[in-house]
Amino acid sequence: MNWDAIGAVAELAGAAGVIGSLFYLATQIRQNTRSVRTSSYHSLITNLTNLASDVGRDAAAADLFVRGQADLQSLSPTEQRQFGLLLQSTFRSFENIFYHSSREMIDDIVWAGWKNRIIRYFWQPGVQAWWPLWRDDCHPDFRAFLENSSPPAGPSISLSPGASGGDRE
Repeated sequence: MNWDAIGAVAELAGAAGVIGSLFYLATQIRQNTRSVRTSSYHSLITNLTNLASDVGRDAAAADLFVRGQADLQSLSPTEQRQFGLLLQSTFRSFENIFYHSSREMIDDIVWAGWKNRIIRYFWQPGVQAWWPLWRDDCHPDFRAFLENSSPPAGPSISLSPGASGGDRE
């Protein structure tokens, strides 16, 4: 064997090593992306689950949330502030889900379900009464998404046990 042949074989081996490294790197990036997406979605769901759990364990908070969605003006001033804080927390989580979806960090099929839920909450009478007080605090894209949506057809959300129709959250 001459040195030219040895050099060619070495170059070929080097090129194969680089190609193998690129395939390995691509695989690692895909796995990392999946891991980040999963972790991100888990964090989003944990926030909303914790909020629902906290409200669900407190009968007064659950009652306040249901009454506030139906009619903000039926609440006392203190209850209106409490309801507003519950909605801020809920809609911040919704905004976060919207943001992650717009960055393709949530699968489209998962986003479709969240989109429906977010819009159903947004169009509740009490939420509509609260919205003008808070709308400027959220991202313009999220605000446009909500305000350009149409009221959903069908029953409204109900958190009260034994309510007919609607979803029970």
